[in-house]
Amino acid sequence: MAIMILDHFGRSVKTGDFLCGKAQGVKAYRVQRTGAFKVKAHDLGMGHLEVSFRRGDVAKELDWDRSMIFDHLEMMDRWRDECEEERRQRALKVAANRAKTRVRQRCKAMGADTLLTLTYKANETDLQRCKADLKEFNRRMLRVLPEFCFIAAFEHQDRGALHIHMATRRIPREFERVSSTGHRYRVNSYNVIRALWRAVTKDRQGNIDVQRTKRNSTRSPARIATYIAGYIIKEFSEGEKWSNRWTQYGKCDVPAAVDLGTVDTALEALKTVTACLNERHAIVDLVFSKWGDWGWLSAESPLKRKSHDPVTY
Repeated sequence: MAIMILDHFGRSVKTGDFLCGKAQGVKAYRVQRTGAFKVKAHDLGMGHLEVSFRRGDVAKELDWDRSMIFDHLEMMDRWRDECEEERRQRALKVAANRAKTRVRQRCKAMGADTLLTLTYKANETDLQRCKADLKEFNRRMLRVLPEFCFIAAFEHQDRGALHIHMATRRIPREFERVSSTGHRYRVNSYNVIRALWRAVTKDRQGNIDVQRTKRNSTRSPARIATYIAGYIIKEFSEGEKWSNRWTQYGKCDVPAAVDLGTVDTALEALKTVTACLNERHAIVDLVFSKWGDWGWLSAESPLKRKSHDPVTY
């Protein structure tokens, strides 16, 4: 439950605006999450589906006079001053969860099937330099793989060194090269990618780790998306205030959510959610809040995996 002081436009009122009369039609409301459940779905393509439901807020006007409203506004001002760090941490958590959702959904929409980790042997702690390295690595990768795209998150290890965790797709197992004499031969893609990264990092001695999805593997595209998104929370709490904790290259548009309407109970909401699944969907995550006021389901269809043809460069 929360108390909100709003003007006749539904905007939150500040103490100064209330005292000088700038805010008009000011009223107090008790807001409780007791409304109907709103259900929405995200069809992210390639068999990926996310469906969520959340109970709506209901506002009830309170019979407060001006003095009671002013006392509440003053109390909230004191709370903001006394709990500044708590408010900052709460704002970071909200921003982190929002970024985590964006990253997860973009990974799925992209069809990520490979987890690529770029590391340094040296203790590289400069985030801006790390981002410059990633930009140069991407430029070199596009020469050998024009369709290369990724979503990357940055992680600080215990020793302070940065790693880049990257969700990407359609990395062939081999690259095909043509020698100066016209002879064609194949090179393991792992060796090519590592050579490109080491050419960027030079004396800092970069290395890579590649993990692809496999049949019956728990590291499915949905799991890769969750894995990459998982670093967002950590870096929001430890990173610089305005630094980007993740980046992307290439097209991975997320379609707008589809409104499935409202229902009265959590059970009806769950039935609406499960009705979105077909016989091929496998549930990856199913989460309920401990208060029963929201829930979230993630599902994916089994992939028809196939080996990619060698890419010539």
